[in-house]
Amino acid sequence: MVNASEWKRWSIGELVSQTKTTIQTGPFGTVLSSSEFVDYGIPVISVREIREGFIRITDETPCVTDETFSRLGKYALSSNDIVFARKGSVDRSAVIPEGTKRYFLGSDGIRIRFDQNVVSTDLMLYIFQSPSTKQFLIQSSYGTTMAGLNEKILCSLEFYLPDTIEEQKNIARILADIDKYLAITEEMIAKKKAIKQGTMQELLTGKKRLPEFSAEWEIKTLKEISSEMVDGPFGSDLKTEHYTSEHQVRIVQLSNIGESGWNDENTKYTTFAHADELGRCVVQPGAILIAKMMPAGRAIICPDSEKGYILGSDVVKVIPNSSVDSRYLVYATKSQFYLDQIADDTQGSTRARTSVSKLRKTAILLPTKAEQIAIATVLSNMDSEIDALEQKLEKYRQIKQGMMQQLLAGKIRLKNDVMDSVHTEQKASARILPVRSAHNHQFDDAVAIAAIVDAFYSDKYPLGRVKVQKLLYLLHRHQSVSVSDFKKKAAGPYADTVRYKGGEPIAKKNKYIVSESGKQGTRYFKGEKLAQALNYVERWGMQADLQWLKENFLHTSRNDLELFATVDMAICDLNEAGVPISVASIKNLIASNKEWKAKLSKTYFSDSDITRAIKRCAELFN
Repeated sequence: MVNASEWKRWSIGELVSQTKTTIQTGPFGTVLSSSEFVDYGIPVISVREIREGFIRITDETPCVTDETFSRLGKYALSSNDIVFARKGSVDRSAVIPEGTKRYFLGSDGIRIRFDQNVVSTDLMLYIFQSPSTKQFLIQSSYGTTMAGLNEKILCSLEFYLPDTIEEQKNIARILADIDKYLAITEEMIAKKKAIKQGTMQELLTGKKRLPEFSAEWEIKTLKEISSEMVDGPFGSDLKTEHYTSEHQVRIVQLSNIGESGWNDENTKYTTFAHADELGRCVVQPGAILIAKMMPAGRAIICPDSEKGYILGSDVVKVIPNSSVDSRYLVYATKSQFYLDQIADDTQGSTRARTSVSKLRKTAILLPTKAEQIAIATVLSNMDSEIDALEQKLEKYRQIKQGMMQQLLAGKIRLKNDVMDSVHTEQKASARILPVRSAHNHQFDDAVAIAAIVDAFYSDKYPLGRVKVQKLLYLLHRHQSVSVSDFKKKAAGPYADTVRYKGGEPIAKKNKYIVSESGKQGTRYFKGEKLAQALNYVERWGMQADLQWLKENFLHTSRNDLELFATVDMAICDLNEAGVPISVASIKNLIASNKEWKAKLSKTYFSDSDITRAIKRCAELFN
């Protein structure tokens, strides 16, 4: 690793004065009269056309004639020119692509043309797109009503550049590769969502039937298929003074009902006492929660929680009867058959909403329960694929952000002789982890959790949820099983799905384990039917895996488990992106995630501890 001080620190002004780099502000009104603008001709690039990294031409883009273009040749734009917005969005910049048709610099633009023998335009665009540069341009802008940018401000912009044009191009190429991954993944997500939408509308209306089903469908209202249907309390029942900063009973709000499940952001709480007063509004795990505010079709299954839930004012609780599969009913609220009814019933002038009385009358197309379950399984599997891609997309974004911070500051050099030796070792040992089959991995997790409790429980050392989650993550890594359920949570790697609707509740329901909650969190004990889970361990040949886990981590502290699991997850992400493994690159990846960055302030995430964890992970997973 090297410091950025080994690169030369430049400013745009120094490039203009010492190289063939030039800077040009667009023509003012006295130079170009309004009569010279035409509807068809050579596009004029101004604020409206300059997007985040690219040029967008629309029907509203003004044009100039060939005569004007020739007369004012210094404002002609060429391939690889970078243009900035001079007013308004002054942090926006875009490159004129190679082989492009002719463009003309507008009065609200500034053009920089770099000396291609000294500076890589591709790298400079990434520098201009970096958060630090954007912040500098915004803070340095002039004007009170509208931000303004000029040549003087741009010339004062400072940055580091590698010594050679080759290294500059290599850095830009790596960042461009990440951009390709992002674009491809975004396209895949869009396609899968479109396929799912089409499949959903066909399956949920009976236009397409699954092969094994032929029975007639029924049409029933939500009231007819519900054993309970209640809306949230009115404003007089839930006031500001009823809220508490203590994490007691969660209030289900509109913001918690996401398009694809529970959204834990902006969660509010009320006291246990007030929840008791609003008994009808208490929400049981497994109940369906429907948002009354539009857009329509927002419904989720209430996840498990030790804290409990209570309805907010704009949420309806539905307890389906035994004839209805809950997952199917949630999908049915997204069908066009349902949405058309809701659209007809909505009310409100500023933001459309529905009511519990109208929801009770809303009809649902209902096949047999067996077919409901089959349809829900098909759609759920499609959702799992989309979720996995969205997680990958977020990971790529974090990696790109971390790489930009490292590469553009010279903290990582793209030369073999300065790459961390661990990178080569870890790269060689990197494995593609297969995705577990959707029908059994939750039960597999339940068995694994039970086996972990059996191996690691002792009266002297409490076995808490954080420790069990880290051990499960490390076990999966050893087994080459997908760890996609684990997310970068504050105490992560952490799998909400394992806790709320996967292995943990299954293990407790089957009495493999018992949990107890207290001030120190949740602790686990051996359940009365633990032997059944251990029987699966033997039948599946998992004894060696559990023995590996016990030999390596039986006396490992909770802090070290978090350190090793966190560093290993970071290594996997960096390996996938082809980024050298080092203390700096791992710290940067951790810092780039809003929930993870607090780890770096912990004493057990020091540089020496991260170095120790890198070495340990290489030993564990080689």
